[in-house]
Amino acid sequence: MKKGVFGFGLVLLVLGACKKDKTEIVKEPLKVTDYYPNSGNEGTLVTVEGTGFSSNPSAVSATFSGTPADVVSATPNAVVLRAPQKGSTGEIVMKVNGETLNIGRYTYQELSVRRISPANGAAGAHIRISGAGFSSLKGPAEVLINGKASVVVSASDTLLVVEVPVAVGTGPVKVKVDGKEAAGQIFKYQAIASISPLTGGKGTQVRVIGEGFEELAEGNYVDFNGKQALVKEASGTSLLVVAPAEVGTGPLSITINKQKVTGPVFTVVPPPVIETVSPLSGPGGSVMTIVGTTFSLIPEENKVSINGHIIPVTTASATKLTLMLPGNTGNGKVIVTVNDQVVQGPEFKDQSLGINSLSPENGLAGTHVTITGTGFNANAAQNTVTFNGLPASVISATETTIVVKAPIGLSTGLIKVVNNGAEAISPVVFSRAGVLTIAGGPGNKDLDISSFRTGSMAIDRQGNIFVLEVEKSRIKKINPQGVVTLFAGSPTGERGNKNGRGTEALFNFGANPGMDIDANDNLFISDGNLSVRKVSPQGEVSNFAIGFGNINKLAFDDRGILYVLGSFNGAWRINSEGLRTAINVNSMADGCRPVIVGNMIYKLNNENFYIDTYNLTTTQNLISVIGGSYGHVDGVGRTVAFASISGMAADNDGNLLVADGGNLAIRKVNLKTKEVTTLAKFTKGGTVDGSLTEAKVGNIGDVIVDKAGDIYFIDTNNNAIRKIFLK
Repeated sequence: MKKGVFGFGLVLLVLGACKKDKTEIVKEPLKVTDYYPNSGNEGTLVTVEGTGFSSNPSAVSATFSGTPADVVSATPNAVVLRAPQKGSTGEIVMKVNGETLNIGRYTYQELSVRRISPANGAAGAHIRISGAGFSSLKGPAEVLINGKASVVVSASDTLLVVEVPVAVGTGPVKVKVDGKEAAGQIFKYQAIASISPLTGGKGTQVRVIGEGFEELAEGNYVDFNGKQALVKEASGTSLLVVAPAEVGTGPLSITINKQKVTGPVFTVVPPPVIETVSPLSGPGGSVMTIVGTTFSLIPEENKVSINGHIIPVTTASATKLTLMLPGNTGNGKVIVTVNDQVVQGPEFKDQSLGINSLSPENGLAGTHVTITGTGFNANAAQNTVTFNGLPASVISATETTIVVKAPIGLSTGLIKVVNNGAEAISPVVFSRAGVLTIAGGPGNKDLDISSFRTGSMAIDRQGNIFVLEVEKSRIKKINPQGVVTLFAGSPTGERGNKNGRGTEALFNFGANPGMDIDANDNLFISDGNLSVRKVSPQGEVSNFAIGFGNINKLAFDDRGILYVLGSFNGAWRINSEGLRTAINVNSMADGCRPVIVGNMIYKLNNENFYIDTYNLTTTQNLISVIGGSYGHVDGVGRTVAFASISGMAADNDGNLLVADGGNLAIRKVNLKTKEVTTLAKFTKGGTVDGSLTEAKVGNIGDVIVDKAGDIYFIDTNNNAIRKIFLK
C-alpha cells in the first residue's frame, strides 16, 4: 500500500515538474499603430504597422474599398500591401488569421506621401518626404507635422525637405497640394526638457525628462559630453541614466535612430568632503550640522545616513547641511551622499551625552573654554574633561555647559568629556593657538623698540630672535626662554661707524633700517653709514658692502642673494662675494622688507596698502598687483583691500604673510592663486595674551616666521615682541 502511494506521488511530481518546465507563450494583441501612405495610385505600396500580425503572408488578407489587394510581405509587426488596380477610394480592411482590422481610409490620387526620413528628430532637423504629386502651378506644397506648419527648405514633384519646428510634438506628416491632402507615417519629435541633477560625477544617476524617447532602454544612446552612459530605465518621456567613469563637464545628448538631441550641461564636481560633524553624539531631537564642501544647494539631493538610517536634510548650502536627529539610530558612521557620490564621515554615538561647540576653539594654557552640549553632569566634579588626552580642571558645569581651563602642556587635539561612563568627542579640534608676549611690554626696560615705525627682526636656526633698537643703534638678542641681552652695538646707545665684536662695534641706524639673516646665521643690517653691515653668530661686526646712498629694508632669497631697497636711490641685489647689480624695481616705498620667492619679488607699493609683484628675469618687471583699495576685504588679486601694510614674510609653505597693521591683522596670500585670507584679526588695546579671539595688541610691525610655522611680530605701541601660535 505504501509503495503504491509513493509511486503515485512520484508521478505527480514528474507531471508537476514537466508543467513548470513548459514555457508559456504570451500572444501579443492584434493592434494597428500606423499606416502609410494614405493616398496614391494603383500599385502604391502601403505599410501597416502594429502588433500581433503573422509572419505567414497567406494568413493575411486585405481589401481596398472592397477590392482585394496583394499582400507583398508580412512580419509580426508590419504588413506591406499593394493598392489594387481598379480600386476606389475607401477603407482598407485587413484580416489576420480570421480576425478583422479596420486600417483607415486610402484615397486614389496622384498626391501621395510614401516615406519620411528620418522618422524622428529634434527641432531644427531636416526631414525628407518622398512621394508623388508635390508640384503645382497654383502654389507651393504645404507641410504639417502633427498639425503644425513646417518650413519647406526645398521641393520637387517627388521630394520635399522640411525643417522640424520647435515643440512640434509627435504626429503624422501631412502634405497639402491644390486642395488635396496626403498623410504619411508618424514623425516622432525628440526633445530634452530637463535633467536632474545638473551636477555630480561618475556613477551619478540622472533622470532625463522629455519626449520622443524609445520605450526600450537599448534604443536610446545617451552620452555625457561624448562619453556613453548606461541607460537603466526607459519610457517615452523619461530615461534614468548613469554617468560614466570618464564623465566630463558638458551637455547630455540622446541619439535615437542616428538622430541626436542635446540637452542641458551636466557639470562634473568633486565628491563631497566632510570637514566636521557636530555633535558626534547626542539624543534624538538634537540638530546635527555637517560642514564640508561640494554639497548640493537642493536639500533632496543630499542624503545623510547614520548607521544605515536615512535622515532628511533640513537645510542645505554648498558648505553646510543641517538635520534633526530622530533618535534610536544606534551607533554608526555618518555617510553623506550627494547625487550618488559618497563620503564617509566619523562615527556617531546615539546617547544623551554630546558636544555641540567650543568657545573659543583655540587658545593657550590657562584659556577658559566653554563646552556646549547635552547630557553633562551639573556636578562639576563628575565630568572628566581632557584636551588631546591631557586632563583639564573643570571650573563650573550645568547639564548643557561646562567651563574648563586649558591645561599646561596643551597641544592641538580633540576635547573629550566623560560622564557616568559615557564619553563625547568635540566636533572640532581645540587648537593650541593664540598670542603670547615673548619679551618687553609696557614699562619693561629690557627692550627699547617703541619709538620707531615698523622695526626689523630676524630669527636664527636655534630660535634666537634679534631685533634692532633703532634709537640706540644696537641689536638685542632674545633667547627661546625670553631672556634679553645686548648682542652688538653700544651699551650707552652711542652712534658711530666702527667694526668689532659685540659691544665694541658702533652703528648709525637710519629712521627705517632693515635686517635679515642668511643660512649660516649671519645678520645683515642696512646702516646709516651708507653700507650693509654683517654680524657673525659670535657678534663680530664687519662691512659687507659700502658706497650706497640711503638704504632701508633688505631680504635674502632662497639662493643666498641679498636684495637691498634704497628708497629714491634704487635697488640692488648682492651675491655672497659682495658683488652688486642694480635691479629695475620702484623702491620708493620700503617701509617693510620685500619677499623674494623664485624669480619674483613682492614689495610694498608707494601707497602702503597694496603689493607690487616684479619679475626679476625680465626687463618689464611689474607683472601684477595684490590689493588695490583701502579697507579689509579678502579675495583675489586687485579685489583685496588692505589698510596699512607694515611687514611681510614667506611662511614655510611658500605663502606670503602680510602684517596688516591698519587692520591689526595677519593676512595670508596664496602666491599661486593670489587669494588673500585673514589668519587672525586682533582687538586694539594693551598686551592681552590669549586665544586668537581674546588677544589684544597695540600695533603690528615687522613679522618673521620660525621653522615650526609660528609667527613673531613687533608690537611697537607696547614695546614688545609677541608670538602667534597657529598650530
